[in-house]
Formats: sequence, structure tokens, C-alpha cells
Amino acid sequence: MKTLPSYQGAKRRRRKLLKDKKIEILYPQVVSDNIGNQVTGWEKMTVSPLWAYFRQLGGDEYYTARAQQVEEEVVFVINWRDDISVINRVVYKGNQYDIKRVDTYEGYKGDLKLYCKLV
Repeated sequence: MKTLPSYQGAKRRRRKLLKDKKIEILYPQVVSDNIGNQVTGWEKMTVSPLWAYFRQLGGDEYYTARAQQVEEEVVFVINWRDDISVINRVVYKGNQYDIKRVDTYEGYKGDLKLYCKLV
């Protein structure tokens, strides 16, 4: 008689993502221009770049976001930080992306998923 392997006590493991892309996070800062008007400028939030996993949204994710009237194009997955929100921007390969949504994966402090749209 064959015995089946016991899965009791087996931990559920999340798939590890290869974070091999360098990104920078920008935050808005109000500055004065030449004639004294206040305009919003963007400053780097960190001194060194962050490592991230990058991918385009899949078809199902893209159409789900569009059905909810949210414009999202790409996903960045970074290590957990508490100072990143939707007011920030991501710079990747010279392109700036507005952060539309931050997903904390059920409140755990493992990874952050940043859903972004190209500016």
C-alpha cells in the first residue's frame, strides 16, 4: 500500500521575487520660481537607489483596474518602508511614474507593491 506524504506543519512559502532593478523615490516639495510663484518640484527621497522587482500589468490586472476606473500600468515590488504613499513618484530608467496604489499584502511588513502609471 502506498503512503502519501504528510504535509502537516508545512509552512506556506511565498515566491521570492528577484529585485534587480534600481529605482528612485521622489517626494513633492514646494519651491519658488524666478518671479516668486510657488510651484511643486520633485526631490529625491533617498540618497541611494532602491532595489525593486518590475513588471507590466497582465491582461486580467489591467482590465480589472480599468473596470474600476483606475489607471495603472506597471508594478514595482520593493522592501517594506513606512514613508511611501500615493503622493510619491517612482523614477525608473529616466521615466517618472505616479504611484496610484500601495499594496501592503494583508498588512505584513514584507514587501510593498506600488501600482503606478507613467507620467
